[in-house]
Order: sequence, then structure tokens, then C-alpha cells
Amino acid sequence: MKRILIVEDDQKIALALQVRLKANRYAVSVASDAIGGASLGRAVKPDLILLDISMPAGNGFQLAETFQHMLETKGTPIIFITASKSPELLQKVMDLGAAGLFEKPFDTEKLLYSIERELSLMDSAEARKATATTGSKQDHQKIKQILIIEDDQKIAMALAVRLKAAGYEATTTYDALTGLNAAVRNPPALVLLDISMPAGDGFSVAERIQALIPTPTPIIFLTASKQPGFKEKARKMGAAGYFEKPYEAEELLGAVRQALA
Repeated sequence: MKRILIVEDDQKIALALQVRLKANRYAVSVASDAIGGASLGRAVKPDLILLDISMPAGNGFQLAETFQHMLETKGTPIIFITASKSPELLQKVMDLGAAGLFEKPFDTEKLLYSIERELSLMDSAEARKATATTGSKQDHQKIKQILIIEDDQKIAMALAVRLKAAGYEATTTYDALTGLNAAVRNPPALVLLDISMPAGDGFSVAERIQALIPTPTPIIFLTASKQPGFKEKARKMGAAGYFEKPYEAEELLGAVRQALA
């Protein structure tokens, strides 16, 4: 059973999250301030932390840094929750390497999906380590990994189906932070990246991916926007492709094959 630590001073929000997470078979611990959060972190060694940014006895960013230095919580993914609308928060969250950022009031189902996704990524990373010791790693790497970062779930799932049918392995994420985190944890062979999405724009995500992953990663941009400057910006960033929605699926697959050739 995966262990989740909630650090949230709003008792109603904390209780609602606790009920939903327990219903999804997670072991849940709750702290209402930074001191209690640090203490519980040491005690329960959580698999994931839900962390409010504004709280008594310290803020979420300071506590996140504490978690990153504690032996029991070092490397534990953190999803931030906040009532603030400050645009500067996203950059701070990205700099800390967080797994996600949700503004209150948030969609609980989307939060649950992000939690499941992050824990799955952690399990995949552990599985890859185990695979490396069995001698079957080369077989796994024959299939090209493609990461889809697209907030429209129907489009993302349709792309995943087409890519899998074409012989690729596809991973879908639906917001900027989750996508960035997935790319860093499991560097893909190629990224299909929406430009406009929650928690950041595609250009910022592309810059972060190229900065954080040692090997240059081909990126194909997708957008519903008709802004003339987008295509030029994508070209200057060295994009492997640029497609305006709606696009022809076969043309996109052709661009994927060419970029991976």
C-alpha cells in the first residue's frame, strides 16, 4: 500500500483528501503545519507528499527543501497545492523539481490521476533499475519511447493509440509539470508537446526538458492557436515539427518517424 503524506492547514480540504485517498487504497497521514509535516515525514517515509504552500510555522517551499535533505524523504515526489494565483509560483515549483501544482479549488479526479501517474513513474524507474541487472535491458530499449504532453485527454489518448499501433511505446501526461517530471524521470526518444496547457506553456516546458536532459530530445509542437509567432518560435527552438490542430494523423506519424530516424 502506497503511503501519502498530506501537509495542509485547512482541515476540510485535508479531511476530504484523506477520505478520497483512503477510498483509493492509499495509506494516508495528515499534518496541519510545517513542523508536524517534517516530523511525520521522518516517521512514515511517504511515497508521495501533498504539500500546501501557505501554512502555519513555515511555508511549503521551505518544507519542501527540508524534505529534500531528510534521509527519509529525499527523492520523494511532491505535489504542491495553493490558493494563490501568483504567476511566479510555477517557476518556483519547477525549480524545486516538483511533480505538480494544483490551485484551489482543484479537480480531485485530476489530482488523483497525477498521484497515480507519479507513483507509476516511480515504480517504472525502479523496474528499469531491476531490468538493468537481468540482462534484458537491450530488448526493452528497442521500442522507442514517446512522451505525449497534451491537456486534451481525447487527443492524448488518440495519439497514444496511433503511436502504439505504429510500434512505439507512448506515455500520456496532461499538464506541464507532470509532463516535465515524466521526461526527466524517464527520458523519452521524442516528445509531442502541446503549447497551451495548465500549469505552464509548451515553450517553457521544452526549454526545461532540453536543459535537464543531457541528450538532446526531439520535440514536435502541437497547438490549436493560430498565432503567427508560435511557429517561428518553435523553429528557433529547433523543433522537429510543428502541427496546428486539427492535423492529419499520418502526417504527424511521418514527422515522428523522420525525427527518430
